Amino acid sequence: MVKTKNSLDLTTLKDFSFFASFSPEQLQNITRSARIVSLKMNQVVFRQGESVDAMYLILKGIVKVGGEDSSGTVYAYGEMKTGQAFGELSLLRGEPSRVTARTLTDSDLLVIDRAMLLALLGSADPGQSLDFFFALEKQTRAATEFGFREVLSRRMLASQMEAEKQRALTQMVAGVAHEINTPLSVINTAVNIMARELAAPIEVTIQRAADIAESLELMRLNVERADRLMQDFKKISVSQLKDEKESFDIAEAIEGTIGLVFVSLKRSRVQIKFHNKLASEQKKWVGYRGFLSQVVINLLTNVERYAYPKGVGGVVDVTIRLEGDKHYCLSVKDSGRGIPEEDQARIFEPFFTTGKSSGGTGLGLAIVHNLVTNAFKGEIKLSSEEGKGTEFIVIFPRVILD
Repeated sequence: MVKTKNSLDLTTLKDFSFFASFSPEQLQNITRSARIVSLKMNQVVFRQGESVDAMYLILKGIVKVGGEDSSGTVYAYGEMKTGQAFGELSLLRGEPSRVTARTLTDSDLLVIDRAMLLALLGSADPGQSLDFFFALEKQTRAATEFGFREVLSRRMLASQMEAEKQRALTQMVAGVAHEINTPLSVINTAVNIMARELAAPIEVTIQRAADIAESLELMRLNVERADRLMQDFKKISVSQLKDEKESFDIAEAIEGTIGLVFVSLKRSRVQIKFHNKLASEQKKWVGYRGFLSQVVINLLTNVERYAYPKGVGGVVDVTIRLEGDKHYCLSVKDSGRGIPEEDQARIFEPFFTTGKSSGGTGLGLAIVHNLVTNAFKGEIKLSSEEGKGTEFIVIFPRVILD
């Protein structure tokens, strides 16, 4: 926080609704004594639970005001801009702040302490006092309504994200059911061959023995394939329902998830190439298997829907490697249409989609962003150029701490 010399004039002060009805003489003490502070972007002015000994008038910049209730629900009262004030309720009540205030941009704030404010109110006539408290009530009501809408919006989004997660799981069930038909069909054919060969009690020739052995080997391979599909599905589906942290082979988990969504992408002629660039001792991840599979599924589904023209298809490269010593880097890269520059800033916003006609809900990438930043304690980056393709890069720690 940088203190600057007070260069405030009366006109600026009277632009604030709190002080519009006060005379220049009444405001002189504030213009002479109140200090202006300059803060950089993302600086905390005060935190929830702290004592606040001043109210703050925003001369320049944007300040986000929000808090957390007793249940742990995070809410926002809004973004306060030039010409607005905050901190006045805690100041007048003389109690700890119920919110946290943080700058979203470089900001200049006028700081009016309790003594200055009380002296001003002490000089006010009844009309001026009413005007002051009317402005206070109006701002408080607007902030409360904003906070209420914010909580409702978050709860609705959480509900819809859960529905989207279940929808992805349902699609995966359909994919596994379709994929498992192949090994079952092969097993059925092999059983029929063996039944035919063994039906007649004739001498077992070398050729017949070879045919039977080949059928047995086909059965063994396809039973293993069906079992592997079911085990991969079981791991992912159960972990998605539990959302519990565990230690597991991250490369194996990604490859297993790719195998489960392969059927859907194969129908769209999308070919997945998995690149595991981890040494054996680097593969153990302490994290969330279900969340990881959700991230991979949603990123691949995004490729299927948007990257390539329908029925044409293309290649998507999925790569897992180390980023430094303490982080993983998961990359999902295609060579398709790319994302228009004007859409890139909104790509992780809930409900933003350019593909409603193809079944898009606008929640897939919002879920990915939420999981990566909150559950993984990581970050996700987008690199895209129209006509050349898109790459999503997810960077997250090798061990997610509690």
